[in-house]
Amino acid sequence: MKRLLLIALMLAWSAVARAEVPLPGALDRGAWQRVGSGSLDWFVLRVYDATLWRGTPGEALAIRYARDIPATALIDTTFEEMARLGVDDAERWRPALVSIFPDVREGEVLVALREAGKGVQFFHQGRPVGRIDEVAFGEAFFGIWLDPRTREPALRAQLLGEARP
Repeated sequence: MKRLLLIALMLAWSAVARAEVPLPGALDRGAWQRVGSGSLDWFVLRVYDATLWRGTPGEALAIRYARDIPATALIDTTFEEMARLGVDDAERWRPALVSIFPDVREGEVLVALREAGKGVQFFHQGRPVGRIDEVAFGEAFFGIWLDPRTREPALRAQLLGEARP
């Protein structure tokens, strides 16, 4: 019985460890604290693991993709979700995001860093790839995951540290 309990605890720990996405060294300019981590699954397929971090520079959402996803799919989904949340003028940011978002491969990490009053800076595999310097963009983009009306309330709860992955 003890052995089964130990195995169950080890499996639970490995699921938590797998879901946490660390910040790249490029963001090592302040004290960061992990708020929460979770995963997005589509039926039985893992799409990505995500971790929300908060610190002196602001907040960062780190996403490690579990499969290859073309930039066009990431961008289209971003704007579909913003529209669903009622962001009427989101399309004005599309050209900027097209120049920023890369195709992602399995295991790669995208990070969005939102600094107060500065918009969002994006990192791909630890390297800065662009920024959108509008506070409204940061609110709309982070709202995809953190708005109470998000499409994935369980993931939101995990990212905010309200539930375990």
